[in-house]
Amino acid sequence: MWLTSGASKRSRNSPRSKSPQSNTPRAESPSAILTETLRRNPFRSRKDVESKEDARTRSMNKDLHILAGFFPDVQIEVIRELLNRFDGDSRLQICTEQLYRFKGEWAAGRQQNPPRTPGADIPADQLFRAQAYIDATTRILTLEFRSSSKGSISAVLAEVNNSYSKARPILFNIANKTKWAMFTQAIGWKRKRTVEDAPSVLFEKTHPESGPPQLNLSGNAALDAELEELFVKPALRQKADEQEIQDRGLAERLNETEATAAEALFECEVCYNDVPFENVSTCTTAEHNVCLDCVRRTLHEAIYGQGWHQSVSVEHGTLKCLSTSDCDGRIPAFLVQRAILPQPSGPNTWATFEARLFEASVQTTDMSLVRCPFCSYAEAEKPLTHVTARSFRWSLRRPALPAITLILLMELIPAILFLLAPLLLFFPNYFRRLFYTAVAHIAHRNRRTRFTCLNDSCGRSSCLVCFKAWHDPHICHEPLIVSLRTSVEAARTAAVKRVCPRCGTAFVKSSGCNKLTCVCGYSMCYLCRANIGKAGAAGNAEGAEGYRHFCEHFRPNAGRKCTECDKCDLYREEDEDEAVRRAGELAEQEWREREGMVGVKGLEGAVGNLGGPDSWWTRFLRSDWTIQDLANSSIALLVTVEEV
Repeated sequence: MWLTSGASKRSRNSPRSKSPQSNTPRAESPSAILTETLRRNPFRSRKDVESKEDARTRSMNKDLHILAGFFPDVQIEVIRELLNRFDGDSRLQICTEQLYRFKGEWAAGRQQNPPRTPGADIPADQLFRAQAYIDATTRILTLEFRSSSKGSISAVLAEVNNSYSKARPILFNIANKTKWAMFTQAIGWKRKRTVEDAPSVLFEKTHPESGPPQLNLSGNAALDAELEELFVKPALRQKADEQEIQDRGLAERLNETEATAAEALFECEVCYNDVPFENVSTCTTAEHNVCLDCVRRTLHEAIYGQGWHQSVSVEHGTLKCLSTSDCDGRIPAFLVQRAILPQPSGPNTWATFEARLFEASVQTTDMSLVRCPFCSYAEAEKPLTHVTARSFRWSLRRPALPAITLILLMELIPAILFLLAPLLLFFPNYFRRLFYTAVAHIAHRNRRTRFTCLNDSCGRSSCLVCFKAWHDPHICHEPLIVSLRTSVEAARTAAVKRVCPRCGTAFVKSSGCNKLTCVCGYSMCYLCRANIGKAGAAGNAEGAEGYRHFCEHFRPNAGRKCTECDKCDLYREEDEDEAVRRAGELAEQEWREREGMVGVKGLEGAVGNLGGPDSWWTRFLRSDWTIQDLANSSIALLVTVEEV
């Protein structure tokens, strides 16, 4: 007993047994001070905790990639919800079974249309985020949007999978709708900011002339890289471009001053201005001097105006001499390129000029081309005619007919040969042409219909039959209206949905008040997304407002804003129609760009024949049969051609 009581007494009096909130003075030894300092250091190493979090995040992302490959027609958001709901060693197997058996229930209204390309990378903003990234993102957004509650920030982050680049525009729009923000912008106290403006809390306060802005480290490498891509690199590129323009202008002015002093100027025979040697070009006859400004203006007029046939020599791929109409000379292509590329839009202008040259050159030839429907890239198509079909390798097809039918046909072969023998003797070339034309028809029908563009700026795959983007599995003339409707409806639903930041459940309010309670017990405001439920288990003081979060003043005219407070309205309906309309328009625009249907009207006509090609019996009744069609159908039953 003495030992026990003494030990307990010694432990009670020991400084190490005290809690951090104790006011008892600690030992003043250097080792005790060092230990306490390291314990209270907020930047102490957390490798063990972070390694466990990183391992769990990597495991979740690994399962996400596997499920995304198994179910390419399901949105990534659905797979994330499944992986969050089920845990344990059998999480992947359970999620696979759930999607296999109940995919329609889990992915209701959230199908991926068109399906993802097999092997395609999942964007980083759709993967699971590490907890360190989420904490750093929440901390930075809280510093930038001080008028927004932490519950609102958490709700917005839950809606966009904790992505900083996606959450900031939403929070920016919410912050600009407050009365104080509208008042300060109206009277001119603060300049109206845009989403592209970098927040000042992310950068160190330095003098503008001291150098590029220095980014404050957030403590997470992934978030620091994202912030650098969003704010630092664009600013550095813009500053470098501006500096390059200034340096070029200064160099041109100095060069012109020195050339004027040395009397080394050349007169342009188009605008009659005196320019230095570096800004002058000569035609191939070496008789006429033309300044680069005139070359640049002429090329712009040829591309975007009406001077193409007058100013461009398609055979040589450059401009004609600009001095007189009687000169047969040309401006060398490298001088034209030197006049265009230094401009800000120079690379795009030169690429457009080369594309126009390519189109003009192709129109003068009789080559059969296979074109990319999304850019100007084209390839020469191998002609499939009765002449080239002579080199194809073909063989007799194995009969797939019943034995009785085959015996009957074998009995008819001598009679058919007896009737066709005179024709084969007198018209051998005609029948030989019929046969090889049918072989070419079979080869054309069996060719690969997937075409991959080799243009570096495009690289998309398309179908050679319907000229639409290729998606595995690809079906020509699929119902485009259904695809467009699905994409627009999914975008409209995402524009008005809310996500619980506690359990990640997505929901949409159909009616009732603006106090929403999730099945997990989390309560939030539908308008500002603030936490108005009970305080969290971690002691978060935010929340516990309940209905006091909403305005309680009497208003004679229902529906108007309160003039006494700035609280949310319990029954005010948010202007969701405008948000839904903008989301639908944006989804339709992205769908048209993705499908190559920009500017196409009447999508019902672009669907094509959904019933498939007409049967041979229907074509026979419509009198569409020809001798060549009969030969094609007959030989296709007997001959198989290797892929060319």
